[in-house]
Amino acid sequence: MRPKILLAIAAAISLAAPAAAQQSRCPTWEAGTRYPWQSTEIMAGDRFAWIRLEVDRRGYPIRCRVAKNNYPDAESRVWLCKQYYEEWRGPRAAASDAKVRTLERLSLIPSHRRALADRKARAAWFAQHPQERPKCYPEPSRPDRMDL
Repeated sequence: MRPKILLAIAAAISLAAPAAAQQSRCPTWEAGTRYPWQSTEIMAGDRFAWIRLEVDRRGYPIRCRVAKNNYPDAESRVWLCKQYYEEWRGPRAAASDAKVRTLERLSLIPSHRRALADRKARAAWFAQHPQERPKCYPEPSRPDRMDL
């Protein structure tokens, strides 16, 4: 009788372990992506730039161009591209993708108004998604999270 109970317990644990491991994983984030509650709407005081990146099959930037933006000088745009070259990696290419792909990303440095709006949106998002864990979405966060 006792071996049957032990066998049943072992089976229950082996079935529950993958489910627990799946639940404990946090989503993986591409540097530069925004959290689900963050808007791409430009607010007064934000510094923004749409970045067009040509990337190789591994996702490494080969060429960076700054498209529509509100940076006051060319030097700031150069430093922005430098950050993407050094810190950012795009998704790896699928087998059917071209050798060089063009990706577009929004780089946004938030104003105080946006930071307040993001805090409110974060609280509302977690209230609407109780299955999500705040530890998977670290705070304080820069919207572009290039420093992760």
